[in-house]
Amino acid sequence: MRNASLQQDFREATSASAAWEARGKAAMPIASSRAIAFHDPYPLTVTRAEGSFLWDADGARYIDLASNMYSLVHGNAFPPIVQAAAAQLAQGSAWPANNTAQIELAEALVARLPAVEKVLFCNSGTEAFSLALNIARGQTGRHRFLMAQGGYHGTMWDTNLGGRGAPGPVHFSAPYGDTEAFLSVIEQHGEEIAAVFLEPVLGSGGFAVPPPGFLRTVHEACSRKNIIFVLDEVISFRLALGGAQSRLDFTPDLVMLGKVIGGGFPVGGVGGRAYLLAVVDPAAPRALASGTFSGNPVTMAAGLASVRALTAEAIAHIDRLAQLLEAGLRAEAAAKGIPLHTRRVGSMLGLYFYDPGQGPVSSATRPDAAFTQELHLAMLLEGLFPLPRCAMTTTTVMTAPLIAEVVQRFGRALARVGSLVPLPA
Repeated sequence: MRNASLQQDFREATSASAAWEARGKAAMPIASSRAIAFHDPYPLTVTRAEGSFLWDADGARYIDLASNMYSLVHGNAFPPIVQAAAAQLAQGSAWPANNTAQIELAEALVARLPAVEKVLFCNSGTEAFSLALNIARGQTGRHRFLMAQGGYHGTMWDTNLGGRGAPGPVHFSAPYGDTEAFLSVIEQHGEEIAAVFLEPVLGSGGFAVPPPGFLRTVHEACSRKNIIFVLDEVISFRLALGGAQSRLDFTPDLVMLGKVIGGGFPVGGVGGRAYLLAVVDPAAPRALASGTFSGNPVTMAAGLASVRALTAEAIAHIDRLAQLLEAGLRAEAAAKGIPLHTRRVGSMLGLYFYDPGQGPVSSATRPDAAFTQELHLAMLLEGLFPLPRCAMTTTTVMTAPLIAEVVQRFGRALARVGSLVPLPA
């Protein structure tokens, strides 16, 4: 049961957001098109964002720890991105022909991602999954795919079933990190499987990472069965100059991209070996790759500015800040006698008020769900804007003093919740 005191405080502080929510629900199911950002009693209505901050409809300011689901690695309204997008917008937003920014962004990605010889663009991570699967089907003549339970590759029906471990007509699933389970599915059903999709870090699964050798062993099994191995780097691109793939001892066949490479605009991409991208060559297509807004020049210009600014030095900066943030939050919790477990991968951090172990974490079944729901509201009331599941990330425009402020505000949020909501046994 939700805490009435925190709920009331939130409602009193966000009356304008409440009014927008009520107005929006007359025309929309939850006054939003993003279910993953929904939380009780209603999500904020944000009216402005700049740098490390967001402002809601009531004029309250928040430190942005969500970065639009990890996509705004340079914060909000990053000047080089704004300038690039505005300059392009003045020249037009889209046309059914090529544009120079698309070619430049493709060149930049080919230059920095080891597995990418060629790349194509689309409009979201979900579209990137669809495109990668179409390429794999066109190459292999097979129809089904294999993914991890706890994994996330967008909102298509079958990927959501697979992520939950539920059966379906076109997919198989196995526990993330369970090498033997994946090898068993590949051995039994390899002749039906066009592609295996895996993440080097589970974003929606609570920043779980696989045991050593898991990804490489599954890749080797795919190679023996002529299955296309797809590495989903939609979230993990920010972890290294060459993405997470640069730290692996193998080269995936295809790579899914999104988020950071769009500079805050809708984007997706699939890159990989040239012979596989030739599957969608319109001169002799075995699968179709197209979309009204795929590779549109505004997104491409913004994405190019974003990728160019994400240097090795910038990545080291956001990683150091996340390390400071993790240490500070743990210290605040310890000072209040509240058990806090964390998972941090580079600049991404998740909070757990129980021991989550090593595997995927489901937000729907977390034993600390009641506590984290109230903590999320308390953090909003203290001027912090994390994801509803109490996950957060750092950006290149943040500073150490700002992280110290986040830690102080987090301490006050814990004080609001700690005496009101029991922790899991």
